[in-house]
Amino acid sequence: MTREQLMSKPATLSKLIVISLLGALSLLLVEIRFEHREVLGEAWQSWIPLLYCGAMLALGAAALTRWHRGGRQVLQVGFAVAFLIGLLGLWFHSDGHPLSGVLQVLAAWTLRPGANGGIKLGSPPVLAPLAFVGLGSMGVLACSWRFPAEQTVQSLDSARDMHSEAPSKAGLSTVSSRALKRLGRSKDDRHSMKQ
Repeated sequence: MTREQLMSKPATLSKLIVISLLGALSLLLVEIRFEHREVLGEAWQSWIPLLYCGAMLALGAAALTRWHRGGRQVLQVGFAVAFLIGLLGLWFHSDGHPLSGVLQVLAAWTLRPGANGGIKLGSPPVLAPLAFVGLGSMGVLACSWRFPAEQTVQSLDSARDMHSEAPSKAGLSTVSSRALKRLGRSKDDRHSMKQ
């Protein structure tokens, strides 16, 4: 499918973006399940991203089939919830101290290679949950874009094509002959009215 075909069918473009985001959520689901394998039995909070990803995949499949009948809006709300999931993950991964956790991550740029900077091995990655914020923002944008109708895009394309082509002599002669025929008819009409 070419760019012009996608842009003439904006719902198709938005759906493709949403499908790719749902694919990213499915990969995130698999990765989080692996990374949380030990803490799933210890902390209820570790279930939050897994439940969200699973719910979004089920919701996404249903909403895509009803895209023009409220599915787009339902997905938009679902992707907006990803902001909350990401911020909650940042809170839990930093043990309730997100600012100091982020500063600790940024301080790693000042450490020499091989130094741990006071971060114990096996601690949760502080910024990893913000992947939900990124995916959620892209999903909200894809579901909220308002594109011109297909007819408007086609009329803009035809207007652009007409301006890019110079008028041909054949086209001018056709216009001239039509105008002359109209003039001839009007003279004939006037002549018949006098008689």
